[in-house]
Amino acid sequence: MKVLVIGHCVFSETESMGKTLSGYFSCFSKEDIAQFYIHSEIPTTSVCERYYRVTDKDIIKSTFTFKSGKVFSKKDIREKEKTSRVDKGSEAKLYQFGRKRTPLIYILRNLWWKMGHWNTKKLNEWIDDFAPDCVFFASGDYSFMYNIALKIAKKRNIPLYISCMDDYYINNRNSDKLLGRLYHKSFMKYVRKAINYSSSLFCICDKMSHDYEKMFDKKCYTVHTPASFDEPLQGEKKAKISYMGNLGLKRHEQLIKIGQALKELNLDVKHIDVYSSEKREEILKGLTPDNGIMFHGSVSAEKVKEIMAESLAVIHTESFGADQRNAVKYSVSTKIADSLMSTTCIFAFGPSEIASMQYLSENNVAITAFDDMELPHKLRELLNDEDLRKNISANAGNLAKANHLTDNTPKIICEVIEGSENTNHI
Repeated sequence: MKVLVIGHCVFSETESMGKTLSGYFSCFSKEDIAQFYIHSEIPTTSVCERYYRVTDKDIIKSTFTFKSGKVFSKKDIREKEKTSRVDKGSEAKLYQFGRKRTPLIYILRNLWWKMGHWNTKKLNEWIDDFAPDCVFFASGDYSFMYNIALKIAKKRNIPLYISCMDDYYINNRNSDKLLGRLYHKSFMKYVRKAINYSSSLFCICDKMSHDYEKMFDKKCYTVHTPASFDEPLQGEKKAKISYMGNLGLKRHEQLIKIGQALKELNLDVKHIDVYSSEKREEILKGLTPDNGIMFHGSVSAEKVKEIMAESLAVIHTESFGADQRNAVKYSVSTKIADSLMSTTCIFAFGPSEIASMQYLSENNVAITAFDDMELPHKLRELLNDEDLRKNISANAGNLAKANHLTDNTPKIICEVIEGSENTNHI
């Protein structure tokens, strides 16, 4: 069974979405996986050895040249790179521009891709040479990607499977902005066309599966994010609390609150160590020692495991802002699986109603703080109660083995795909 994976991000061992995708297909044969993606990234993992990339910059140029896309093969994979991100200068600015996600930016980017030439002879020859049996689409919030996945699958009369790692359908993040409702209505037309054609959906949590089955009348399967390793990490613990991962959706503001609280408590740990590939100055300017934060930039996947192993605790956090709460209502952060498997104690700070916080709290696998008022008390518990940390860690290890072993999710995906292999999609 050959699978063409379509998504924004390349397979990766360090970037969150790419890391999740790598976990999804870790048990598949390399020869049976190919990927079409659009971010300015290079392949850094051999989970897949066949890639086709079309970036926003390529699409803008293609309106004049009628050409786009670059092929990467096994020889182009750079497994020693710390990050798959390679955008610099104008390309990096273009990417940051797109990340602002206002209705106007959504409209402009979708228009670029509608006017541009992604569906080239070169791409179609690359796909047909691979001869996929199905398309697996890692969905997002831009309508042009649904159009790409649907066109590729329909043209070859092969099944389409859609993976939902965040909610872009129930929650309209721009409902209060000019053109926000208009764009969401247009976006959902593309979404429904793709989902109507699809064989089934893969959802990140049970709550999402339940709600999407009712919304789309389509079979949904819950696939927990697989950890990137299957055994607890061994290391000598230090007086260190670490955060590793994405700083979007105002997570940096939460980290500043934690760092400031640690400074005021004046206990054994007086700051948090933050590791991220974040480059936005408006975010980095607050990640300072004055705010109880030491910012270290990006690190390799192996270094991440080393940091987790030596840390007294690792942090999971989400913003209390209304827009951010809605945005991550169904999300279970990609780094939670690794944090659980590491058995390093998790400290979670965020709203009680979102899926990731509920998952950690209900399973008693993290020390949780649900508001600013209880943050100092929970930090004291974390640092002063060794028995509590051990109990939390033991629970985390059990949950990781039940839901996040590396072959669990690929097994579910493989069974669903192979079970629908002969479905007619005309």
